[in-house]
Amino acid sequence: MRAIEFSRAVLSVAVATALVGGARANEIEEVTVTAQKRAESVQDVPIAISAFSGDALDSLGTSNLQELTEHIAGAELFDDRGAGQPTWVIRGVGLADFNSNNTPTAAIYYDEQYLPSNVMGGIGMFDIDRVEVLKGPQGGLYGRNTSGGAVRVVSARPELGGDANGYVSTSYGSWGRATLEAAAGASLGESSAFRISAMTEQGGGWQDSLATEKDDEYGDRDFSALRAQWLFAPSDGVELLLKLETGRDQSETTLGLTRALYDPNTGDFCASAWAGRADSSQCATLANLTNAWVLTPGDPGLLPSQQKADGSVVLSNPINALDNDWRGFNGQLNWDLGFATFTSISAYLAYQNNQVFDYDGQSLHLFHEDGRADLKSWSQEFRLVSNGDGDSNWLLGATVARDTIDELRLADLSDNWLVFPGMTKRGFNQDSKSWAVYGQWEQYLAEDWRLSSSLRYTSEDRALRNDYHYDTIGDFYYIQGVDKDYSLGANWSGHIGLDWKPSENALIYAKATKGFKSGGFFGGFAFSADELQAYGEETVWSYETGFKSDWLGRSLQLNGALYYYDYRDVQGFTQALSDTTGLPITRLGNLGDAEHKGAELEMVWLPQAVEGLSLQLGLAWLDVKISDSDTIALDPAGQAAPIEGRPRAFAPQWSTSAQLRYEFAVGADLNSALQLDYSWRDDLAPRDAFTSPLDYAAYGYDGYQVVNARLSLLPAGERWELALVGKNLTNEAYLATATGDDLGSFMQIPGRPRSWALEASYRWE
Repeated sequence: MRAIEFSRAVLSVAVATALVGGARANEIEEVTVTAQKRAESVQDVPIAISAFSGDALDSLGTSNLQELTEHIAGAELFDDRGAGQPTWVIRGVGLADFNSNNTPTAAIYYDEQYLPSNVMGGIGMFDIDRVEVLKGPQGGLYGRNTSGGAVRVVSARPELGGDANGYVSTSYGSWGRATLEAAAGASLGESSAFRISAMTEQGGGWQDSLATEKDDEYGDRDFSALRAQWLFAPSDGVELLLKLETGRDQSETTLGLTRALYDPNTGDFCASAWAGRADSSQCATLANLTNAWVLTPGDPGLLPSQQKADGSVVLSNPINALDNDWRGFNGQLNWDLGFATFTSISAYLAYQNNQVFDYDGQSLHLFHEDGRADLKSWSQEFRLVSNGDGDSNWLLGATVARDTIDELRLADLSDNWLVFPGMTKRGFNQDSKSWAVYGQWEQYLAEDWRLSSSLRYTSEDRALRNDYHYDTIGDFYYIQGVDKDYSLGANWSGHIGLDWKPSENALIYAKATKGFKSGGFFGGFAFSADELQAYGEETVWSYETGFKSDWLGRSLQLNGALYYYDYRDVQGFTQALSDTTGLPITRLGNLGDAEHKGAELEMVWLPQAVEGLSLQLGLAWLDVKISDSDTIALDPAGQAAPIEGRPRAFAPQWSTSAQLRYEFAVGADLNSALQLDYSWRDDLAPRDAFTSPLDYAAYGYDGYQVVNARLSLLPAGERWELALVGKNLTNEAYLATATGDDLGSFMQIPGRPRSWALEASYRWE
């Protein structure tokens, strides 16, 4: 089996070898990034970066940030509910948490503004200049919650001078899914300019619920967003950029496929579940047992075998939906002082996250939740960046931020007679305050050698207030008025590295970096105050060496990295038996220490042998295990086993992404382009990561591969474009995640089956 998996991982390399030839005149376009808070070529930055221009994002058909992980080897997406709470996991580093009061380990920066909650990552991606995915800890320049990396999203800016410019694009495809996106900008005299952009995405429901008699066509998108920017440059050395934005997401989210693990005769786990396999044809769900034993004696209700493996037909109630809205302000001032540039960034974002979700994935009301969170984030950053091309460069900065969350969740367990029926209400307030000072220094030791370093001090205090869990049927509190506090202990982070440029087109680097993710509080079900005890921060010491190179007249770009992580106090979910339900419950804590070893390779090639052909490849290998831990995990039957020595979920051993694009003329002034995109992940939740076969039957799932294609027609000037787009062409039945509700139900979130769309766009300038 490993031989088969390895052959899949190098499939893209084999295709490349068969197609490429010598060099050609065309060069790979230089990509400018601001990963180090200054504009540089991506090939000159000693960081493993996957960068995507706005045009590249359009060709990939990504309408939101989370879809981009499919095209980055070594990056995965965790979204426990299938939508609404996207969490990036880079190189296996990530807290797979579904609660809005926790931050991802790969921080998302949207136009230089840090987004403190994973739910904020659902903001739509439109009219984007570029996206930069920085792999590895970024504790020096970016600070808190970057133990896995950082994701930078940069919007297209207004342009001074010139004529009015903009674009409009639209699409229509499978299940009636339609999009409309537009942007327009112009100069307002010599010193100012504006840009307004908007998008909407509607329809696309592809699922049917057996809990209702009608064909639900469930899963419609209902997303709209608007952004307005004004650029003012009163002199050559001063510019002010102001941005206002708002949006709303009322989309129906993916319905889950329930997993059948129970023996319909005894109520215990069935034989196949004990052997490590969920069997819908032989085993029952909790809803079947509840129906047959309590609600309707002798009638098991809807059967799990009536579902379809691709998720198009499910038992889940058609209630999963978002009702999110947001509004924000961002003001950036850049002032050239001669010796350095002073930058001020003031940002505010208010985000209301409302989500209804059927946790049990069955036709009864075993666990339905209506969760509401009101998030507010304010931040101010000042920095001074040296100008000039001397032997040294430096940067000084300071930030202050405050984030608040007010959360309320209503749970409906009215049919859950085998555990406890009822309605519960829970909520809390969380307030986080932080400040930091940081600096970076680069010094050329010789013409080809450069020493780089960064150092950051961060202070953060987090307060949990008035946490409660109330039973509305029994009229009593499990917990009430719980207050907890947390203060960051890992205050120092940064890096030191050495770069060598043996030639103009090559860079070799080695560095040691410390990054961290702050601690916090569990935001889920709690039946005692002890379950809300703060968990501590995690730290990652990364030791990495890598290279970046251009070959064959800049027609071949080859970048690679090797790394080792000393990952300490890993944050994650632990289990304990609940005194209330008698079942294993999950809560957040520090699991112990882990080791991550990995290697990555990225290639871009423009071969001369086939005019108009370009090839991109990303390949990643990762070996992850819990190296030292006293944590004992419980499987669904309450059986205990140590986690030490086990690998982690969302850390596939192999992952690859590849793109083949062929451009050719179909007339004197008309061109066409065929683009194929391929993505494959090894097992995201491998069997040996689980403590028992039963645990794997409940939560395990395999890797997957996805093939997308795009055939476009455009004139020589590329003013307009028509395209036919196909996604998941092989109709792969794959899973986004597998989860449980801690009350005896288990389910999985399916990926979308094969789909088609027609796209049209027009640009003017």
